[in-house]
Formats: sequence, C-alpha cells, structure tokens
Amino acid sequence: MVWRGYAYASHTSVKSPMQKLSDHGYDVYSQGGEDGIVERIFAIIGTTAKVCVEFGAWDGFYLSNTANLWAKQGWQGILIELDPARFQQLVENTNRHHCRCVKAKVESVGENTLENILKREAVAGPIDLLSIDVDGDDYYILQSLGELKPRVIICEYNPTIPPLMDLVAEPGNYFGCSPLSLVKLAEQKGYQLVAVTVCNCLFVREEDFFRFADYETSLPLIAPTQHLTYLISGYAGDYVLSREPIYGYTQPSRQKFARGEPFVLPRKVVAPPDAAGKGLPKAVEKLRWRMRSLLGKRERP
Repeated sequence: MVWRGYAYASHTSVKSPMQKLSDHGYDVYSQGGEDGIVERIFAIIGTTAKVCVEFGAWDGFYLSNTANLWAKQGWQGILIELDPARFQQLVENTNRHHCRCVKAKVESVGENTLENILKREAVAGPIDLLSIDVDGDDYYILQSLGELKPRVIICEYNPTIPPLMDLVAEPGNYFGCSPLSLVKLAEQKGYQLVAVTVCNCLFVREEDFFRFADYETSLPLIAPTQHLTYLISGYAGDYVLSREPIYGYTQPSRQKFARGEPFVLPRKVVAPPDAAGKGLPKAVEKLRWRMRSLLGKRERP
C-alpha cells in the first residue's frame, strides 16, 4: 500500500495500535462524534477567539458541528442558512445565544464565496472552527478559501465512496467527493488530517499538526468503511451487492467527474455468457483461456 504517494489502495479496514481522536467522540448535536472530537482537538491546541462558522446551519441544532460550542461553551457562532423556513427557525433557536445568523447561499466562485459573505457581514478576526456541509460542492468551497485560515476545518465527504479513491464530482453537484480528495486539497492549503468520522474529515493547520503525534492520523488507518457497498460478481458477470446502499438505488448515475473515472453500469442489461464462455468480453475470454491453459486444459473454450 502506498499512502503519501496516493496510490489507490485496498478498502480493507486496518487496525492501528495508536489511539484515534474518534475514540473521544460523542454527540450532543453532531451525528458522528464530532462534538467530542472537536472538544479534544481544542483541548490540545487551545483556542483564540472562540468563533465558529457553520453552513448550511439548518435550524442551528440539527446535526450541527458547532452548536455544542455556542450553546454550551460560550463561543460565538456565525451561522449561514439559505432556506427561508430553516432560517426563521435558526433565528428563533439562537436568539438567546451569542450567534449571528446570515441568510445566504455559500458558493465556490463569485460574490457569494464564504470570504465575500463574511466581508459583507463585517465579520473580521480569527476563526477557530469552520464547518462545511452543503451536500455536494464541499470540495469546491474548501478550494475557494484564500485569506481565511481557520484553525480547524470540518468538511463533509460522501461516505459511500472508497476513502482512498480520488474522486470529485464536477461543480454544481449533489454527489460529493472522497476523503482522499479532501486530504490532498487540504494539504495544498496548509492543513493536515487529524480525524475522520462517518461523513466528515477534520483538519488542523500544519503548525499545530505536531501536537497530534500521539494519535493515529493516517487516512487508511482511520477512515470508516461501514457505509461502503461492494458490487460482487460471479464468473459469468452476474452481480449482487454486499448490502442495500445507504442512499438507496434509483438508476445509473449521469454525474460527471472533475477527478476520477468510476465505471458506470450501463442502463441496458448485457446477456450473460453461456457455460462455455461464449458471450464473454474478449479480454475476459482470453483470460479464461489462459487460466485453462495453466490448468492443462489447452483447448479453446
């Protein structure tokens, strides 16, 4: 297995004797242990301004990665939500807390990038935590960050993509990206991976990374795999799935990708080959003949 060279690797989960930040995970409002992991990270690196930014914020509490901070630990929350009904609920839920609610859609380019929105809202100063969760263009929003340098970044990924597959859907998607793609992008921006939950990668700035030397932070050793679904094929090309996919299954995806080339199952079902192998793709038929030759059965099927 090659890791830092980013070679494609096995999906097998590997156990590490080192402790993981996920061992400290718990949920007050989050969904995958992020509340506990974030608490542990800041216990290690300390805080500066105790300011957190989150979008889409929903109603403030639903599956929030920041609510435990501004509702229970005295942080200031900058919460961004576009949906009118959710935004109204967000305002009502946070009016007793030190929060600033912004009705906006964060985009990866143009006047509505996160940095431009914060400038319009006169939000200045250091930010300790940024949580990115938009169910699609998370990669591109992270990519858009320039001057903004939060101490910790939480960014969503698609948990059905193998973690060591470098896959990024084109902009404007409702598909997401892989953990590896986020790790590579974060490293380019001066961040290092320290934890992975069932749907989020957590990064710290490079200057703080040495503080996590006692923790396992290697993606192949900390990436969850419980939401992966495997396609299992018989020797004739017939196939089954290892489980029901967590997001269901409707039709072959027409999603286009900026990075990575996944195989898309055709909409037309291919007739299976007969017992003699007729109907197999030529490459598979050659391989089959080669295997028969090695077994001493040299006649062509």
